Amino acid sequence: MKAWFGALAIAGTALTAQPALADVKLEFVVWNYSIDTIQDNIKKFEAENPGITVNLTDYTWPDYQDSLLLRFRGGTQTDVVYGGQDWLPAWAAAGYLAPLEDIAPAETLDALKKDIAGFALSDMTYKGKLYGLPYYADTISFLYNKKILEEKGIPVPTTWDEVMAASEKLKADGMERPIVYEYNQELPNFFDAFVAQTYSRGGDLFDADKKAIFDNPENAAYQQLQWLADAFAKGLVQPETHESKIIPAMNTGKHAFTIVYNYVLAAMNTPGEQALAGQFALAPMPGSAQSTLGFTKFYAVTAKTAADAERAEAAWKFVNFMAGKPYKVAERWAAEKGLGFGQMPLFQNKDVIDAWQKWVDVPTLEKQVASARAGTWTEWTVIWSAYFRPLLAKAMVGEASVAETMKAGAERWNMMQARFAK
Repeated sequence: MKAWFGALAIAGTALTAQPALADVKLEFVVWNYSIDTIQDNIKKFEAENPGITVNLTDYTWPDYQDSLLLRFRGGTQTDVVYGGQDWLPAWAAAGYLAPLEDIAPAETLDALKKDIAGFALSDMTYKGKLYGLPYYADTISFLYNKKILEEKGIPVPTTWDEVMAASEKLKADGMERPIVYEYNQELPNFFDAFVAQTYSRGGDLFDADKKAIFDNPENAAYQQLQWLADAFAKGLVQPETHESKIIPAMNTGKHAFTIVYNYVLAAMNTPGEQALAGQFALAPMPGSAQSTLGFTKFYAVTAKTAADAERAEAAWKFVNFMAGKPYKVAERWAAEKGLGFGQMPLFQNKDVIDAWQKWVDVPTLEKQVASARAGTWTEWTVIWSAYFRPLLAKAMVGEASVAETMKAGAERWNMMQARFAK
């Protein structure tokens, strides 16, 4: 995944002196993005909450999941962690994390839930219980070069058929590869981008019982994979192994469209760093639904901490400081770093608007975030995705048929579901 995840901080209510919380030292574990900012935010929390100190431990992103599992299994004191939508089902099922309902006032959680985007709330919920508050949330977006489309007289596409037609026109006019696409089967977001495109068509990969249904030729995922295979076959797509390569690629002016996370748009539109900064824009995802995939990383409290009343109270105060109202932490990170958020009221925040309107049309993004959908995260999703991504990659470039790819993927999913259900 990316080094763009960071830490949030700066909000919360001062703690009245309570002897029971004297000298509580919380262990906070994160991945190593913007450590100086995290430390600064911790200092602010400690200043407002005498008697509670926070020790920070960070790991690199590639090592993060394994390092957390070692801490959980080895009994290393760990109180508050960065969690993720993809890890939550397995971590919660294993008893490593505690629902916030176990440690937080119900009325406070109810008020916070009302402000959180639907996909983010879903990402942090397991078996009806809320396990976190947002640290960072984002959506996968359809981005385009508005200057190129204007010069060629091409309307912004609203369907995938229109994307294909626009790309074919641009190719006929001399643009060799109008679409630049992150193509790397090793990356989880390779699958996530495909899910986002399926959602844009108004489709699902799984039914209400979490059975795989994408092997049906009438299914939106099946149709989108066929669309991608056709686009590759027509020579319309320039594959790149990482989103970091898409930023300079789009800034060559040799590509008009891409599908990536929103922070990539912020980077593409950075004046002084990118040659064509200001030419790029976000459009609603093409398709009948114009929806997309959203994802959430969040603050979570360990079950071991929740079982200790004193540590649980301190941990909740820390999480609420970092992610609770009035959302000063998310506001700071959005304004300073361009990080996305799950707290919808921040779309009305002047500092956020002033910062973000330099690289994105804020109302368009707000509408997309509000309509974004969560992925289907189960105890086996991550394992299955690692199996399915190579199949997707082969189908896109014509090394396997769409039919056999979808059949194999659906069979493996349903087999794993049956195994985990026992």
